[in-house]
Amino acid sequence: MPPRAAAFDKRITKVVAWSVFPCFQDIIVGTQKPAMQKAFRIMMKLHARPVIDLVFGKKAKKEPMIDWGLKHGCYAYEAKDAYDYARKLKLYDIEPVADRITQDMLIIGANDDHFIDYHLIGREINMLTNVKSLTFRLFTDKEDAQNHCNVGNGKLVLDTICNWIEQINASADDR
Repeated sequence: MPPRAAAFDKRITKVVAWSVFPCFQDIIVGTQKPAMQKAFRIMMKLHARPVIDLVFGKKAKKEPMIDWGLKHGCYAYEAKDAYDYARKLKLYDIEPVADRITQDMLIIGANDDHFIDYHLIGREINMLTNVKSLTFRLFTDKEDAQNHCNVGNGKLVLDTICNWIEQINASADDR
């Protein structure tokens, strides 16, 4: 169950976050150099739509992944431009609700994900101050699960999730 849902629905007892994902906006700009990330955040605070649209447009012309991501993102989130898309992505931030997540939680990462930098895990863990238990599992190339969504060894990931659930349940039974 996604972390944001768990913050609002206590019927959810276990949370599996199938990626390190503190904030969708951070994921998108996280592939850029630190100076570009800082400039992006400043431009967003200033509501600099023309600048954001110009920069994303230029980057999209040079990098097919950014071009696809921008087009797909605008379509999926019904955004009219890069600025609107970036603004909507900020809505997918667990920080404002992280302290309300009180369930057992498993976060899954991949060490060679082309899209999500697993190094964001520290930021995410620091937000989750009230979880009942927290497990982070980083899958690697040695397991053929290093890619985005652990493509290459989904069975290992699903087995890990099931084993984690069984372990949490067994711990609860022991109490």
